[in-house]
Amino acid sequence: GKTLALSERLFDDDAVILDQPASTSVRFAAERGPAIEMSWRGFNELGIWSKPGGAPFLCIEPWHGLASPSDFDGEFVDKPGVMLIEPGAQRVLGYQVGLPQEP
Repeated sequence: GKTLALSERLFDDDAVILDQPASTSVRFAAERGPAIEMSWRGFNELGIWSKPGGAPFLCIEPWHGLASPSDFDGEFVDKPGVMLIEPGAQRVLGYQVGLPQEP
């Protein structure tokens, strides 16, 4: 898989948003120490963010829909990424978080 190098400055402007990522799972691991894995289904985007300037945490969030584009002036129902579910219908989305055992 591909690697995203993290730095304290990476999130200064905003979250890193992967729109329609090729994978449905990610793994976060330091050179030494434990790792965390997340997999998801039904989500179209993945947001990765932390507090600008550095913080002791990293957020990994499967998303469905994004903030409105700055020039969007339409109805909410027409907003890009909005999921419409008809009355009586259902949509199942899910994610799993795991702490893999070291080999």
